[in-house]
Amino acid sequence: MEPLHDDAYAAAADWHTRLDEDASAQAYAEFDAWLAADPRNKPAFEAVERTCGALASARVDARVLKLRREALSATHRLRFFRFAAAAAVVGVAVAIAYFVNPLFKDDPAARSAMIMGTTTEGGAFRTAVGERSNITLSDGSSVVLNTNSRVEIRFTPEQRNVRLLAGQAWFQVAKNPNRPFVVEAGNRRVTALGTAFDVRLDSRDSVQVTLAEGKVSVEPILSPLARLISAPPMPELLVAGEALISSDDAPAEKRKADVAKVVSWRQGQVVFDNDTLDAAIAEINRYSSTRIELADPALGQLRVSGVFKAGHSESFVETVTGHYPLQIASRDESRILLTSGQ
Repeated sequence: MEPLHDDAYAAAADWHTRLDEDASAQAYAEFDAWLAADPRNKPAFEAVERTCGALASARVDARVLKLRREALSATHRLRFFRFAAAAAVVGVAVAIAYFVNPLFKDDPAARSAMIMGTTTEGGAFRTAVGERSNITLSDGSSVVLNTNSRVEIRFTPEQRNVRLLAGQAWFQVAKNPNRPFVVEAGNRRVTALGTAFDVRLDSRDSVQVTLAEGKVSVEPILSPLARLISAPPMPELLVAGEALISSDDAPAEKRKADVAKVVSWRQGQVVFDNDTLDAAIAEINRYSSTRIELADPALGQLRVSGVFKAGHSESFVETVTGHYPLQIASRDESRILLTSGQ
């Protein structure tokens, strides 16, 4: 095979960055045109994507963490997190190992979801813990899957259907008033004509729909029996900057959303703004097979702010133990247990 030219790699890296920041239909149309322009472009892009996936899923280098521990031991342990300080510490601390085991070795469907720019009318796609994946649909729409997520896609002449089975996904919908774009997740159905929105399905069947642009309607999915004995509920209409949160055991709640925070995962980041330590740990654990746990549940009420690299549990632990009266009680490959410090 003819070796890939450096300019193909450079262009592929530029496209990787652009698509992380811009998931619009126009961006993907231009990307598809670039892929088709030269046979070297697709393998170059796939090589860049594999490298970025490896970097995102690798752990923080132990030597850097050792230096941070030494630096932190000479400083006073602060009781409260400060956003700027935490962000600066994390920014300095993040160094990445380059050798990780390949993911999805035995899952062809998952491997297909790893190839950005693949155009599809339907199928099942998934990501592993710590992975992100872009899927281009045949109508010009796009779906970006977050960590540990699964979708099923089925297009018909009348309707474009996506079922989010687990995790979180970003949707950039190409306009087509005659062919609605419908996303089902948990107990909710989201209908859009042309818009951009995020849908998250938690393990407790809690669904959060966050709208970045355009309008969507969100309605409950009723069982056949419920449809027979009750009038259909009125759909909730969301406008840009709003979110709807619903679950089986609580009424749906519409609220103003921090869209940038909700979709920060698309840039490989996790953002906290005065969140509880419990909530922060739960979010960090979504991106890593190494789980962080608290020995004392009361510690979970501490408040956390900061910007962290998704998938870097070690970096998060180093920062938390450096700014709170916390310490590591025990650790192994699958768990880090935190307890109160002295």
